[in-house]
Amino acid sequence: MPKTEYKTKTIHKKWPQVLLGVAIILLLCLLGLQVYGKYALTEAISDKTPKNMELTYDDLDINILLGSVEFHNLNLKTLNEITEKIEILATAEFLKITDVAYWPLYKDKRFGADNIEVKNVKITTYKEDTDDVHFSVDELSFNISDVKTDKEMLQNKIPFNYETLDAELQELYLDLSRFEALKVASLSFKENNLKFEDLSIASKYDKESLSKRLTVERDYVDFKVPQGNFEALELGTAKDSFAVSVERFNLNNSELHLYRNKLIADDFTVKTLYGTRLESLPIKLNIESFFIKNANVFYSEKVDLDIDPVSISFEDLDAEMNNVSNTNTEKTDIKVQAKLMGKAPILFNWDFNTKDAADSFNVSAVLTDLEAETINPFLESQANVRALGRIHEMYFTIHGNNFKSTGDMKMKYEDFKFSILDEDQLGINKTLSALVNILTNDGSKTDANGYRYGDIAVERDRTKSFFNYLWLNTKDGLKNTVVGNGKK
Repeated sequence: MPKTEYKTKTIHKKWPQVLLGVAIILLLCLLGLQVYGKYALTEAISDKTPKNMELTYDDLDINILLGSVEFHNLNLKTLNEITEKIEILATAEFLKITDVAYWPLYKDKRFGADNIEVKNVKITTYKEDTDDVHFSVDELSFNISDVKTDKEMLQNKIPFNYETLDAELQELYLDLSRFEALKVASLSFKENNLKFEDLSIASKYDKESLSKRLTVERDYVDFKVPQGNFEALELGTAKDSFAVSVERFNLNNSELHLYRNKLIADDFTVKTLYGTRLESLPIKLNIESFFIKNANVFYSEKVDLDIDPVSISFEDLDAEMNNVSNTNTEKTDIKVQAKLMGKAPILFNWDFNTKDAADSFNVSAVLTDLEAETINPFLESQANVRALGRIHEMYFTIHGNNFKSTGDMKMKYEDFKFSILDEDQLGINKTLSALVNILTNDGSKTDANGYRYGDIAVERDRTKSFFNYLWLNTKDGLKNTVVGNGKK
């Protein structure tokens, strides 16, 4: 056999051995990199963890070839550096980072990953130097795709960019103030749509306990929303501010109870109107449309120690709000329809502009088919007044700003009479009642169409709310329509 042919056959026989040897060497190198990578990552986590933070995990898996890292059963605790009180407690069943981009991380200190998956996170944060919970979530899981960040992004309000985010959580709690808290039973975010169930914003104390803790007036609040959602929700930044954009916000079947103890001292701080409030938010907000469906609102005041207050209610309430925004110059427009005390239909229109420094606004309303006895329980508890008669139609318009307002009212009503109650509400003060009814037109002196007219002119008490301002305008219009000459 020729030598060249023998050498060729020998080489062909050795090729598998060579390839096997190379594979073994590569495998050993890969295993070495795996071991080193796991060691290096463990050391880096240990070195970079602040002294006031404790971070532990049961297991760490790393795949150098696929660029993935997995943590199992993470536990995080942060302490106040001075008092050593616990500030944050967090646990996660699972955290996986997939397809880490090594070269940008090594070359430019830029982090990028195809996906970050976290399962069953529990978080509790505490108020400074106390055992009181500030924020908590019982169960949070999420996926973020195409994540990127670097040193510059870490300085932003949102410290990273991402392509998609899917998240679900259970039992969220957020302390809003000394007196109120927010709770959400469940929340999900997918394809830029956020849904929530059983949301509540409520006072932490019952009415009596809250009153004992207050030095100035404050509303007792009980607000519940069984279901709601944000459509096309976008989060971002604008001029160094956090930005939220929503195409449509829906609240369904909500119920709001407000109660104020008027026996507590007044709060004389200046109350801004809603245009300024919206403009002054610490975030850039743009909600194109906001819909409230089938809501109920109840409001009551305690004005006498011995008399239980009765609520005025707006029931079966539907509302549409457009351009709830502080990012453009268009007006915010609000339309509401409801039933006063569950019976008398009322339509309400309101607009304002957040960019108007004078806080100018326009309000118009229509109330129909109100039997006076419907609202008597509220009038009796609040003003010691009982009314008889019927309002067939009431229209009013108001144009105002932060300091004053003007407007007009017209009414069609009949057989209107008032009874002034004794202080104990057990009898009627006949003398005062007779005097009031002498001054009050019962609805008989009208124009040819059956209407009486009145003007509105009010100076705002800036220590009171917008709705107090609205009530003063309504009351002034009623007084001038019923007591005045009734002419246009």
